[in-house]
Amino acid sequence: MLALLVMGIASCIEVTTREAIKRLVDSGNPYLERAESFKDNIKFDFVLTRALSSGWITFGDLISHSLPVSRVDHISSHFEILFKGSRHNFKDVLSQVRVYVEPDEEELFGSVERGATQGKAPFLINDVDSVLKEIGLIFETRHLVAHEANFKSVSFDELSRFFLSARLFVDALYEVVEQRLNLGASRNGYGGSIQYRYKASDLWRSAKDVQNRISEQVGFAGEEFKGLKELFEKSVKIFDEYHEAELAFRFASYGMLTGNGMRNLEAHVITQIWQHRLDYLKIVEEDTKFLLQKG
Repeated sequence: MLALLVMGIASCIEVTTREAIKRLVDSGNPYLERAESFKDNIKFDFVLTRALSSGWITFGDLISHSLPVSRVDHISSHFEILFKGSRHNFKDVLSQVRVYVEPDEEELFGSVERGATQGKAPFLINDVDSVLKEIGLIFETRHLVAHEANFKSVSFDELSRFFLSARLFVDALYEVVEQRLNLGASRNGYGGSIQYRYKASDLWRSAKDVQNRISEQVGFAGEEFKGLKELFEKSVKIFDEYHEAELAFRFASYGMLTGNGMRNLEAHVITQIWQHRLDYLKIVEEDTKFLLQKG
């Protein structure tokens, strides 16, 4: 039983590693661009191509499941490529990851730079060499159990160490990725709702900026485009009314909402409506420029 548990621990490390690689690649550049270094590991066939084109798997899934992750040097090499585009010591990456701490009020409300609180947290791993050595032993022991049926290859004390080291390594990998992709992100309901609302407000302001530029453009239109500005302003007014009506409808449909729930719902409605609006307005802006120049 002790030996079989090691197989489970090793599998958890591998799954966590693949998930970390997947998230980095799916986040886009620079990690997506650096993933080109893994192209020799990928073998396409009809099933894989169909899965990608149908959205059953992501490109990050394809990359992460094409790479070997059964040895420490495998894992180190993959992350060194992703984090620098060239060789970069994986030990340094792990040694610099910090224990997660919630952003304080100043950071949540934008008084200080995002990630400032996290930068003051203690380091997660104090002895990286020791942890990586233990991870290497886990993989070696798993090989003895799985391929040589050596079921007496681990003691209870060793298993206890393996559990602790694996947990620390898994936590560190999660934080390495999370703190690179979402530095300063809150992980509780209150902070998360505040940040979501701020993000939605930024999107709303971006759309409003495009609207204002279009309004300014049509305001200088010649006689052949007479009335264009009034028509655009009417469309803007109607869209704002639609936003308010949709928000009121969603609040009413959810019944009693307060605090975090209300902020999250409002942010969700703004994001869904105004992302579409922003994409559309960008097209309108380009079309308007072209038509007015032509006119």
